[in-house]
Amino acid sequence: MSSAKLKATIHDVARAAGVSAITVSRVLSGNGYASETTRQQVARAAEKLGYVPNRIASSLSSGRTQTIGMVIPDIASVHFAEIALGAENAATRAGYHLILSNTIGNRDHEKHVLAFLHQTRVDGVILAGARLPDDDLMHALAPHRAFVSINHPLAAPNGGNIVSEHAKGMMLAVAHTVSSQRRVIAFIAGPKHSYSARERLRGFRAAMKKFERPIRADLIVGYETNYGEEFPSQWEWFNAADVGSTQWNERRASFGSRGARTMLAAHPEVDAVVCFDDQIAFGVLQACAELGRRVPDDVAVIGCNDIPLALQATPQLTTQRIERYQMGKRAVEMLIEQLNGTPHPDSVVFPHTLIVRASAP
Repeated sequence: MSSAKLKATIHDVARAAGVSAITVSRVLSGNGYASETTRQQVARAAEKLGYVPNRIASSLSSGRTQTIGMVIPDIASVHFAEIALGAENAATRAGYHLILSNTIGNRDHEKHVLAFLHQTRVDGVILAGARLPDDDLMHALAPHRAFVSINHPLAAPNGGNIVSEHAKGMMLAVAHTVSSQRRVIAFIAGPKHSYSARERLRGFRAAMKKFERPIRADLIVGYETNYGEEFPSQWEWFNAADVGSTQWNERRASFGSRGARTMLAAHPEVDAVVCFDDQIAFGVLQACAELGRRVPDDVAVIGCNDIPLALQATPQLTTQRIERYQMGKRAVEMLIEQLNGTPHPDSVVFPHTLIVRASAP
């Protein structure tokens, strides 16, 4: 007779925890209700016995793999990283594993990732800042059982949406510059395939019209101007031969300064710059320093997202706060509600809050 230690079974865990095997299954799979006390009893018993669930057998019997796919366009972005953190923590607490994929803002790669996640039999997917056009995106999502889209609203019976008030946030930013007696307001835009970028630009235009300020095409700077001619897109920039090198990291650290420097040098009359996000705003601060433009005396600068570095900038950055962690968390909750057939809202909206600091008092 072999002396090898037999693997613990679900029935062993049930006996040790003083509950039924069905309860153990429900707790470990995250499907169905169990009290916190019961969950802790099961967790302690499973850990003590070294119980490892047979995920393959479980998925065959339940039709679930207890995995969620998440797709983001830029894993190096603090904004998306914090959304992913909220999603992962919520998924873990619910008994799911999160599979994170980064598309580097490339539409073809986004399509490939969604197909791959379907092949790996994830229970559902969460997309943050999808770049595909709506028709292509819906086609790529069609095989999936359920999905939640963050900041790219889609209408589908098996989907849900988490959005933030991009346009209203930019209107708040413009209103602040107007009330601060700024005369010539410029805008540095976001990625052209981004829904949030389009909405923020729309909000900027609407506010400028509301306050009867001219909308000058030469004062709306394209996001892509920051990559330069050698790397015209984010995908090509992140796939450059020197990616990860000191020189590449220096280019990334100064992202936003190229477009701002060109615009400010050509238009010294600009006394306020509203930016698509904080990373761009940091680049504007750098460009102002290089050109000898004092912030905020000569130029007011406003970002968006309120990432932690906004407080460490000099001067500290006026920006818009978005509840990124809560957005990721709510996306997972909404997805699980869909999977369990629980009623859920079609859309949840998170507001932008203007945080006034020294760069635009």
